[in-house]
Amino acid sequence: MQFHYLLASLVLLLAVYPYVIAGPSGPVALKVLTSFILITGVYAVSNRRRQVVIAGLLAVPAFGLGWLHVITGDPATGAVESVFTLLFYAFTALVGLSRVLGTRRITTDTIYGAVSVYLLMGLTWATAYDLVESINPGSFSAGSGGGTLAFPAFIYFSFVTLATLGYGDITPVTDQARSLALLETVSGTLYIAVLIARLVAAAGWRNDAGSE
Repeated sequence: MQFHYLLASLVLLLAVYPYVIAGPSGPVALKVLTSFILITGVYAVSNRRRQVVIAGLLAVPAFGLGWLHVITGDPATGAVESVFTLLFYAFTALVGLSRVLGTRRITTDTIYGAVSVYLLMGLTWATAYDLVESINPGSFSAGSGGGTLAFPAFIYFSFVTLATLGYGDITPVTDQARSLALLETVSGTLYIAVLIARLVAAAGWRNDAGSE
């Protein structure tokens, strides 16, 4: 059961972040939560040496630069951290997806992996949005207010887009931002379709094995 810790850290972030970001200690609390994801993500892919090496090469800079950004507030450090974090989330999600689609026996860890991949997709796109906004401020617009959007707002926007809810309170303005939102909508829809097909196929394999 390698994905249960990762899933727990992902759910913890999504459940707790709205309550910890307020106040001066908000950035530190949010970084603690995302650091848990980096650590548990490396553990989730640790059954193969090559995968854990790649994950470590992405997670260590993301971890170090993330805390350096919290301490210094340097925008360039934050942008580089976002790149490493985005690559780490994407890599971990791809590893999880390959395991989910590659196994013929559905276990509890398979379900944990499938849910973790979906949540990692949301965080991957949220990090991409945050990176685009940091490079080109004003790429996104909040209808009810103004100012620059921060990462917590992009977590919300990402999962709304991934689930194709489309509330419209945050909207992409530039072509780059719109392209990312479009790609996330497509990826979320395809993931659900592929996952359902995979579960149906697994059920068919189990029935065939039982009839022999």
